[in-house]
Amino acid sequence: MHPGTALVTGAASGLGRAIVERLLAAGWDVACVDLPEALARWEAESPPGARERRIPMDVRDAAAWTSLLEQLRGAWADLDLLVNAAGVGATGPVGTLPEAQWRRVIDTNLLGTALGCETFVPWLRANRRRPHLVNVASIAAILAPASMAAYAASKAGVVALSEAIAAECPRRRPGVTIVCPGFFRSGLLDSWHFTAAVERREAERRMAISWWTSDRVARRVLRAVRRNRRYVVVGLQARWLWRLKRLAPRATTALVRAVYRRLR
Repeated sequence: MHPGTALVTGAASGLGRAIVERLLAAGWDVACVDLPEALARWEAESPPGARERRIPMDVRDAAAWTSLLEQLRGAWADLDLLVNAAGVGATGPVGTLPEAQWRRVIDTNLLGTALGCETFVPWLRANRRRPHLVNVASIAAILAPASMAAYAASKAGVVALSEAIAAECPRRRPGVTIVCPGFFRSGLLDSWHFTAAVERREAERRMAISWWTSDRVARRVLRAVRRNRRYVVVGLQARWLWRLKRLAPRATTALVRAVYRRLR
């Protein structure tokens, strides 16, 4: 994968930042989008390099996406890679999660990704090289774990959106990769809403014992981009559950239910 131009959302931490760092190390020009406070924390840790643009923006803001397109079109001839990695989460059984949390999760994870695609996919399609789109979903989109309905629904929407884009694009321009990781060490829990302390403890435990780091996932994602792979399911347990869900969906739901009951 030759160096080019890339736009990455959720770029100030976690998987987004790991992808940015790997692209910059490979000689890419990268536009890094995140909320102003997240970029300020990143700036305090390390100033931007010559090949990166750090752009404060809320991915839920359609007008901001339009403004960003105009800005980048004025700076770059083409866009080679779009990575929608911005995301937030919330945990709580249906009937307990406030409407505000449903809207925050759906608007950020699904609508934010959709707005990015609506704005930038036409520019990717016009690229005559090998443009690529990466949308970060989650294994929760496939498994739909108990107490994670809002998050799972938002990420399932990302999967459907990505598949539709792939079907619409002739000659794989752009190529489409959907990332479905299980738990890995990142900053996602910093923006997560928990309705119960036991949910937070379990999430922190699973993240702490995971072998997967943001950098390892980023390396796997960029390898998938080079190979034009459709799905990246990260983690041995996640891959087995992904297969089981396709082969035996009722048994998978029963397994997820049993894990949830034990947790509660």
